[in-house]
Amino acid sequence: MYVAELDRPWTDTPFLFQGFVLREADEIAVLCEHCEYVYVDREQSRPDVAARLVSLRSVSEARPPRAGVSRKSGFREVEFRRSLTRSHAIYRDARGWIDQMLEDSRLGNSVDTDQARALVTQLADEVIRNPDALVWLTYLKSRDEYTATHCMNVCILALTFGRCLALEEEALHQLGLGALLHDLGKMQVPDEVLNKPGRLTEEEFAIMKRHPGLGFAMLRDDKNIDKASLHIVLHHHERLDGRGYPRGLDEKRIPLLTRISSIVDVYDAITSDRCYHDGVAPAQALENLFKWAPGNFDVTLLEGFIKCIGIYPIGSVVRLSTGEVGIIVASDECNRLKPILLIVQNAEGKPMEQRRLINMASASWEKGEAPLTIEQVLEPKAVGVDIKAVLLEELNLAKNLPPS
Repeated sequence: MYVAELDRPWTDTPFLFQGFVLREADEIAVLCEHCEYVYVDREQSRPDVAARLVSLRSVSEARPPRAGVSRKSGFREVEFRRSLTRSHAIYRDARGWIDQMLEDSRLGNSVDTDQARALVTQLADEVIRNPDALVWLTYLKSRDEYTATHCMNVCILALTFGRCLALEEEALHQLGLGALLHDLGKMQVPDEVLNKPGRLTEEEFAIMKRHPGLGFAMLRDDKNIDKASLHIVLHHHERLDGRGYPRGLDEKRIPLLTRISSIVDVYDAITSDRCYHDGVAPAQALENLFKWAPGNFDVTLLEGFIKCIGIYPIGSVVRLSTGEVGIIVASDECNRLKPILLIVQNAEGKPMEQRRLINMASASWEKGEAPLTIEQVLEPKAVGVDIKAVLLEELNLAKNLPPS
């Protein structure tokens, strides 16, 4: 196996080369005398060994650049896993607050918007540091807790998209706050309408359409919320052709931040399991959005959203040219066609005993006889992949990483 980094400076050890292959048990014994753990590059290790890297308390990581070595990506596996743990702590705190916010709304109590602003700031900072980890966390969805997870996910996706659009900090925070609070009014909708497991009648849909106005009414006197965020709460269901609700605004009266929120709101809604339908795969959701765009969504913005989350969005399940099945967990900004995947099934369709992360943009794949490619986008349930369960298991494993 290829040792890419140590848990201490190379100059503090007798090793002559910064990066080397371990081939003998004696070499491992020498390494153990000087290190508690090492970082192993799976891509440069022998494949059969890489699949069984469990000893030496090792953690795989893509090898950092060296002089004379060209790499297409700065992806680091250990750092990604650490950032996943850090992002999850922020996500968990935010979800806890959202649950309380929705309960307060249901009871008719005031909402702590100071805390909402603080959470949006935390999420915005985390999106800037590592958007991939937060976007993957949006798959911690629950059919029975749709409204809470939807508010959380729309906020994360809106912030991620806003960052891609290079929004100024103030606009980014306005967008995030409006997205976080956009469905607050749903807590005033009767449960028999909100959670009906079938098509709403005209009367029931008229009741559902009140939720933007109900949320706006709860927030409009709060001096901590600016007009741009309130506009998102009230108008995220408006459409460019004027057929949306509650006021039937046309495209000239729907500002940028509200247009952004409308796109990510629908994207998360149709990729989520709800009481009346199962969610679709991310790639299918993008196809649907593009089909529905005329009269509904800003096409230029929608193209920007697709570019932001990638041709293969995080959470997509794909089959590789090797026959293996993986989940897209991160994107390479330099090459959207070659993302980072977590391999969950081998070529025979059996679950991996030890999952591994691979970076398709790594230069090491170009050295093989056949380049690694994505052959097919799969429906997760059709191949027995439970993305939420995998994510929870990976979060549990990430807790055991050695400190940075």
